[in-house]
Amino acid sequence: MKVSVIIPTYNRSQYLAQAIDTVLEQTFSDIELIVVDDGSTDDTKRVIDSYSGRIIYHYIPNSGPAVARNVGMELATGDYIAYLDSDDLYYPYKIELQVAYLDKYQDAVMVYSEFTGFDDDHFHDFRHLQTYHKSAYKTGAITYEQLFPKKLPVSDFSDNAIWHAEHAYMGHIYDAYLYNTVVFTNSMMFRRSLLAEIGLQSTQFGFFHDLEFALRVCKQGPVGFIDIPTYKLRYHPGQVSTLDSPKRPEVATRLQNDLLKVTETHTKNDTGYYRKNLPRINQQLAKLARSVAMPLMGYAGDDKRAREYLAKCKAFGHPERLLWTLSYMPHIVRRIAFKLMEMKKSVVTSIRLKLRHRE
Repeated sequence: MKVSVIIPTYNRSQYLAQAIDTVLEQTFSDIELIVVDDGSTDDTKRVIDSYSGRIIYHYIPNSGPAVARNVGMELATGDYIAYLDSDDLYYPYKIELQVAYLDKYQDAVMVYSEFTGFDDDHFHDFRHLQTYHKSAYKTGAITYEQLFPKKLPVSDFSDNAIWHAEHAYMGHIYDAYLYNTVVFTNSMMFRRSLLAEIGLQSTQFGFFHDLEFALRVCKQGPVGFIDIPTYKLRYHPGQVSTLDSPKRPEVATRLQNDLLKVTETHTKNDTGYYRKNLPRINQQLAKLARSVAMPLMGYAGDDKRAREYLAKCKAFGHPERLLWTLSYMPHIVRRIAFKLMEMKKSVVTSIRLKLRHRE
């Protein structure tokens, strides 16, 4: 097969059929669809049985999405691999458009795309990337033209006239991705041959196992981006991004800690890269350590652990003296201080945006 699409699923039977259908209804037909059931306890198997002969189904004991994707990649035979979460959807042209890109530009190691955010209560954001990754894009610090040195007309690789006014891009983005979350990993399609060089996904990076894997892909060569939504991300209760209290403080801390772990691994394990970029790397590591300390102080009430991460900030050459002092203060004082800090940040961001627009 040309493309292997991998759907890991766990107790998503109410959405799974819709996800599968959007793969089977693609305008590109040379696809094998691999569904890896990560130990579901609902009626997922009943849904799967209705697609007998049209998909590859594999059951594993519950092990998490990284393991499920790895099993899918080991089963894959396609030249290219793409992912689809079992609660999300593809646009019908998704595979065709990305295959055309990778076929045209043989030096590109992967291609990802814009995507749409939606929910079942009529929320719909057609071009959702810059909202989803607002930490990278909200101040206007990054544009596609800055991120990618090559801007390409979609007509260069697609015969579909509907997209000929749109653009794609290509370039080495490993550095940019290491410091800013700019890739929507669900939308990526990459060459299966890369797996022999970079290996599979790692469970040690928790929530960011996919980001860390994508970083390894990006390190191998130029990356493509198509500024057309090809993927639909569904928001619904039960997702990590929508978890309510009391789990939210724990999840927020784990998210930030996992991101710190990814950055530490990719910088400190590459001593040449670390020495060459030491000031910028230490600044980023201190920023991420601070982001772990904040929810520990603000929500979890774990001041001792918070100070461990604030000590890391100091070790990286960026001490957080105010936060260190606040970690010994009563909770009410801390909340007021956090509110004032957030107001100051909003004002500074607003001024920067106005100055940038004047330029």
